[in-house]
Amino acid sequence: MPSRISFPMHRTLAAPAALLFALALASPAAAQTTEALQMAVLRNDPAAIEQAIRSGSNSSAATENGSLLAQAAMSGRAQAVRALLAHGADPAAPGPNGGNALNAAFFAMNGTVLLARDEAPDPARRAQAVEIVRLIAARGIGLDNPIRIATTNMTPLMQAAQAGALDVVQILLDAGANPNATNAGGYAALDYAVDRAPIWTTLPADQRAGIVRALLAKGARRDHTGADKITPLARARATGDPAIVAALEGR
Repeated sequence: MPSRISFPMHRTLAAPAALLFALALASPAAAQTTEALQMAVLRNDPAAIEQAIRSGSNSSAATENGSLLAQAAMSGRAQAVRALLAHGADPAAPGPNGGNALNAAFFAMNGTVLLARDEAPDPARRAQAVEIVRLIAARGIGLDNPIRIATTNMTPLMQAAQAGALDVVQILLDAGANPNATNAGGYAALDYAVDRAPIWTTLPADQRAGIVRALLAKGARRDHTGADKITPLARARATGDPAIVAALEGR
């Protein structure tokens, strides 16, 4: 059975002072241009990002905390993400959590809002979190990259399916995410979608049947089994959601 994951969220990035210390170890010219871009990203300022890049900053620059694109994604800075991508930032570059920029969008402040783990949901903030996923996923790079979460590993699609985030699932599928990608336990996104909604999410439970239909429409296998040898239909019947059972039965 897929693990019901409860994992710590890195809510803050390293302090700017620590980041600047890392930059100081680079050559003076490189440190100066990267520092300018770093500060522009922290301010979520597209105009300043544009100016820094025109002045010689590398849009794919990284610090000891990973790529600036991934840092912007984790911290919910949608305008910075858009600007960096427009200037060629590499979505595959490692981020603070060891994954790529798309993985990073599912952690820290952005992940908390995206997967509805926040105590006081804010539709405007979530719209920005979803937009960050849309912007990065549209590049079609690293969509199925699994990242370590507690005792297992999960792709972005698995995380979205587990949380019941239909909008995010659809974005990832439309971008080309593989609905049959499996993790170390042999589980796929459909296994997480048909399981009971985790207690930490505040997303509507009735979205889960829509997620199942979206996954099936993109070719998710109904006969797939993970390490526990249970099919999605058997799992759904045990969970007891009639709408999900109906979706799996093709009704």
